[in-house]
Amino acid sequence: MKYWLVKFLFINTLFFCCQVFAQTKAEIPQPIKIAFNKTSFPFHFQNQQGEADGIMVDYWKLWANKQNVVVEFVPMSWLETLASVSEGEADIHAGMAKTDNRAKVFTFTDTFFKQKSHIYLHRNYEHIETLQQLIPLTIGVVAGSSHIEILKKLNPDFMIREYKSRFALFDGALNGEIAAFSILDRVFRNYQKRKELLTQFPTYRRILLNQDEYVSAVKKDNTVLAQFIEDGLAKITPEDKTILEKKWLGFNKSTDKVLLAYTPNLLPYMGESINGKAQGLFIDIWRLWSEQTGLAVEFIPEKMTDAIELIKAGEIDAHVAYPNNKLSSDNLTLAHQIYSVPSNVYISNNIPNISELSQLNGKRLGIFKTAPYIAQIAKNHPDIKLVFLKNYKDVLKAIDKNDIDAFVGAVETTHEQLTQANLQLAFYKLPISPFKTNIFALTQHKNTRLVEIIKEGFDLLPTAALIQLEENWLSNKQEGFYKQSAKKVELTKDEKTFLSEVDTIKVGINKSWRPVEFVNENGKAEGINADILALISQKTGINFTFKFYDSWSEMLQGVINKEVDLLGSANESEERKKVLSFTDSYWDMPWVVIHQRQQRSGLKLKDFYGKKLAIVKGYHVSKVIQKDHPNIILKLVDDHEEGIKAVQQGEVQGLIENIASASELIRRESLMTLYMSVVDEFNLDKNSFAIRKDWPELTRIINKALLTISESERFVIYEKWFGINLETGFDKDTVLRLSAQIGVIIITIIVVIVVWNRRLYVEIQTRKSLEKKMKHMATHDELTGLANRVLLKDRIKTAINFHQRQSLQMALLFIDLDGFKGINDNYGHDVGDELLIRVADRLSQCVRKSDTTVRFGGDEFVLLLTGLHNKDEAAFIAEKVLQLMQKPFQLSIAQAKIGCSIGIAMYPGDAKSETDLLKEADRLMYEVKATGKNHFAFSS
Repeated sequence: MKYWLVKFLFINTLFFCCQVFAQTKAEIPQPIKIAFNKTSFPFHFQNQQGEADGIMVDYWKLWANKQNVVVEFVPMSWLETLASVSEGEADIHAGMAKTDNRAKVFTFTDTFFKQKSHIYLHRNYEHIETLQQLIPLTIGVVAGSSHIEILKKLNPDFMIREYKSRFALFDGALNGEIAAFSILDRVFRNYQKRKELLTQFPTYRRILLNQDEYVSAVKKDNTVLAQFIEDGLAKITPEDKTILEKKWLGFNKSTDKVLLAYTPNLLPYMGESINGKAQGLFIDIWRLWSEQTGLAVEFIPEKMTDAIELIKAGEIDAHVAYPNNKLSSDNLTLAHQIYSVPSNVYISNNIPNISELSQLNGKRLGIFKTAPYIAQIAKNHPDIKLVFLKNYKDVLKAIDKNDIDAFVGAVETTHEQLTQANLQLAFYKLPISPFKTNIFALTQHKNTRLVEIIKEGFDLLPTAALIQLEENWLSNKQEGFYKQSAKKVELTKDEKTFLSEVDTIKVGINKSWRPVEFVNENGKAEGINADILALISQKTGINFTFKFYDSWSEMLQGVINKEVDLLGSANESEERKKVLSFTDSYWDMPWVVIHQRQQRSGLKLKDFYGKKLAIVKGYHVSKVIQKDHPNIILKLVDDHEEGIKAVQQGEVQGLIENIASASELIRRESLMTLYMSVVDEFNLDKNSFAIRKDWPELTRIINKALLTISESERFVIYEKWFGINLETGFDKDTVLRLSAQIGVIIITIIVVIVVWNRRLYVEIQTRKSLEKKMKHMATHDELTGLANRVLLKDRIKTAINFHQRQSLQMALLFIDLDGFKGINDNYGHDVGDELLIRVADRLSQCVRKSDTTVRFGGDEFVLLLTGLHNKDEAAFIAEKVLQLMQKPFQLSIAQAKIGCSIGIAMYPGDAKSETDLLKEADRLMYEVKATGKNHFAFSS
């Protein structure tokens, strides 16, 4: 009896439930209309195809499949989505933040996840650190946003400006209508001016507003639909949620962190401190990335092989540094190149005098199994015996067992490993690192959103901060990847394509034209031109090869015939321009005549009328002489060696050369017999690169590179090659030889001459030093050593000419110190001068070597920034200046705190002459002063 009773009750209960379900099903609309906002990326938005997209759209599609219902997504503005659901026109809101006011008109689902909201501040407001300090400022919000309610609760005095959409809000921020705006995290991606927005309102300046519960909603008291929604959401597994979150947010919301694997024991790039904390250059780079993106990161130490398996399984999000460019799995992807590491060959001291890899033929070379350059070595050096190793522990074991004669390793890590093993003196390395290993962020192939976030974050990292991290960690601070990249020229897409297609550029070099260019004893190109080309290669990535010629005329014909692609130290002429292209001048030198000393110094060309002068074939000045000085007889010689011989033998009365070559010739000959006179009648010898006519792209690229060569870089080359040795007289061996031959009387004469020449040398040096000092004083500020307004105007004129040709922009930052007068009045002029010197030092740290830092007068400074592509680059420097100026200055008797106001004029947008640029920048600076100081402004 009991059995039948239980059965009866079960059937009735089942029947009742079916009736309820059927009734509930009947009350659920078909299709279910879901209102979504067109611009709420990545939650719900309208994609480029006009379709609904985003994490919540995928949630609802999965939910509909679980509940076996049809859904229809209806695109609306944000306010329309709220009104449509509250009035019953749409059934479900795709997703929103949960607030008390919204609870009055909506019934919410359970929380999908928690999402942070932040106030993004304009970068000028460095002093603001709390929400309450925002009260004087206008905060932008999207109309209908939950942030309005949150802000009003926090403080009713907040000044709020509402915008109809996110994009309108962002546009208002860029137009200067608001000083801050409130927004959910990571909603910037599909905004066109995203980079510009985050430059003006950087992530690291934001303030946490709230941690919102992200929910969905239906009309108030629609309990049937609400319950139906919850029933379906309960069927979505945690694994399903993780997949969706990683697709759209890039990481698992349950941890709210990006999990990053790193390989220990590879310092200075990545490793662990004594306390087990992740440290190293790559670790610090990712910490900087975390600051810029606002995403928390957690570092997990793993062997590379183990880390890869964890990434494939989705248990770790990415590896901080994958040293390869080929992947062994379709489930992995290289998200972004973050670095490039030089690797060198380390050779045992038992095998001395190895300078090239080919000299290791027949030797045993240790190499890591995963090294990307294995195939390159195997192909180019098949006689080298490769010994494959797993890690540096294997390297040290192989060294100890004498199993290898040399090995390849990353320069910085190898230095660290050998030092720890006390083997740094047992190996030496090749003069130049022959290999580079590109380093990538590695993540799961299907985690496309994390790939985007990684790239977007690295694009925002300030170069100056990255260079500082390199200096913190690397032993060779000058060879850091970011330091070298900062020196590189920004190339257009067409220019990059051109370089990729030509592979190498062939350069014609004169074998014996010291110090301009020549071939050294090892068969390598050396000289001024070789050094300039090395700088260009460093800045552009061009690979130069050299073809050597016996004479200038042969070399000139070689570039015309396209045997080579360019040659250096060429002078532009109308005739040559018909067959060649010419770069801007990179080296200006006067012409001189080398002649016998008895002809006295200071000779003019007219002193050689009716006489013979030697000149190298192909020199353009030969035509100038023939035209303007027909009374001079010219003897054409193949090179200056032949010309100097003709002078010494009396065949000609002088040799015409540029001063660099002439000084080298005289240094090698006896100054007792030869002298040189500057040819004032000629213009300076403007050295340019002559380039084959059909390669205009190469001319543009080299011009860009020449613009970035700094004065200090030129000075290093000048010191190396252009030092004219004016110390005349005989050396010790010459004096002894002559004394043995001709006796005391001649010795006395020689001594007199030597003493006289020595005195002459001292006088010349004193005069040169005085002239140099006077020239420096005329163009530089005496107190700070910076350029003055005289030099500034000259630099602006020169830069305008270049930027006009290259269609580039430049910026003039006019800087006036805020608070300087108080320091000067309170502590005296000496302390004021000390502060100005410190300010000058900090300003010099803010710019590239190719830019110009100027003390304009008093407490006014100017920065001239060249080779820019947009305002953002100037804005970045201005922000850097503001930050540095606000840091306290520790002076001899006090600590000073100041700020500065900056006006920025852009060429050619704001003005096209040096006078107008200065006026506009000055005017903008005073506008900043009038509106609160301590920020910067462009013209509207």
